[in-house]
Amino acid sequence: MSAKKFLQLIVLIAMVTASLGITGSALAYYSCGTSYTVQSGDSLGSIAKACGTSVAALKLANPKLGQYIYAGQTLALPGAYWDNNNGYATYVVAKGDTLKSLAARFGTSMDTLGTLNSLTNYNLIYEGQRLTVPSGAAVPVPPPSPAGTYTIQSGDTLRKIAGRINSTVNDILAVNPQITNADTIYAGQIINLPASTLYYTVQSGDTMKKIAARFGTTLDSLITINPQIPDINRIFVGQVIRIW
Repeated sequence: MSAKKFLQLIVLIAMVTASLGITGSALAYYSCGTSYTVQSGDSLGSIAKACGTSVAALKLANPKLGQYIYAGQTLALPGAYWDNNNGYATYVVAKGDTLKSLAARFGTSMDTLGTLNSLTNYNLIYEGQRLTVPSGAAVPVPPPSPAGTYTIQSGDTLRKIAGRINSTVNDILAVNPQITNADTIYAGQIINLPASTLYYTVQSGDTMKKIAARFGTTLDSLITINPQIPDINRIFVGQVIRIW
């Protein structure tokens, strides 16, 4: 083989190798999935570009992200979902998501998602934003009749109550024909709750005894159906407990 032909062969091999490298990068662009493991030399900018998102979305999706990233670190990406094992899950908003589409996807209502995530504008969610969503275990089937009662507390609204029990304002109104104005309820008022396996999200100042009284049940009953709570004197805000 002449020196000229040998040189041409070397150039051809180099071109094929480079082409394979480009193909690998193109494939990586579409195969990030819902998480990404940081590689040596990566930056948030390069990861965002490779995975079709933005640096702002990466920061929202990973709120504990420090000033620096490091090789081996796993980042959540838009579209990620994980079960929190308490009746709820965390979902990372992806491009094109709306609260309405997410409510349909997770079998719940916009009101419930709004309450769970303290949203004031249902039309404004962001790519990368973490949302608490029902995981399925805490989503009741809309019932035809009431099954229990609840005593209104100071500061309550039907929307807040619906969010705490994974129901909807419409479901509550359906079993409370005496309520003619959803915005007019008062502390001490007793209302019916929709029939279902009912879950409640613990609020600031709650105790198991107070919750039992509020829902017209007994402390012993709450203890019996919540074996996951080892100490009834230690419950925390955001914890989900079963009422019946």
